[in-house]
Amino acid sequence: MPLALRGTMQVGTYAPSRLPQADSDLITRLTAMYANDKLLHPLWDSAVKTQELASDISGNNGRNGTELGELAASLMFPADGARVMMVETGGWDTHSGQRGRLAAQLRGLDKFAGALRTGLGPAWADTLVLVATEFGRTVEVNGTGGTDHGTASVLMLLGGGLKEGGKVSADWPGLATPARYEGRDLKPTRSLESVIAGAVAHHYGLDPMHVVGTLYPDIET
Repeated sequence: MPLALRGTMQVGTYAPSRLPQADSDLITRLTAMYANDKLLHPLWDSAVKTQELASDISGNNGRNGTELGELAASLMFPADGARVMMVETGGWDTHSGQRGRLAAQLRGLDKFAGALRTGLGPAWADTLVLVATEFGRTVEVNGTGGTDHGTASVLMLLGGGLKEGGKVSADWPGLATPARYEGRDLKPTRSLESVIAGAVAHHYGLDPMHVVGTLYPDIET
């Protein structure tokens, strides 16, 4: 379970499978077999419903953004679907050949956002998407045309729930060596947690301090 979704509320996870689709007869037999099992029945029932929402979409590759966006939308669009979701994609750790690899990743991200917007339809107007990473990259390129693990990075806010877009909000420190963090990384000027908490608070009309304390109880405010 991702750290961002851990807590007292019951949440679920889903990962598309590359295995052949099980036929309906097998699903029916397993459902009957687990019907009286107090532990397995609710887990199986949840898995079957999630699979039905996901339809026959498969694939969990960050570069296949359209398919991943369609999957996310299919899980969120129904009235009883997910209302908060975390989607994880790989391939961003560009230690080598960053120019080509990052371009492909960003195209996938663009396709993901487009497919999600199309799939959610009118619900996109009430949707907020946060795109974030675990860590930044070094400023200098390494010997293999890539960058290594760094500190500060960028967070993007997307969605119809935003009143206005196309803006950059930052206390830009610059990339000159004296302005870097420890002489190698982009210097962080605000915390990722505070930006996420502020965005969530604004989106749901909640008190920002309460949201920070609830989402990140270990962070001093």
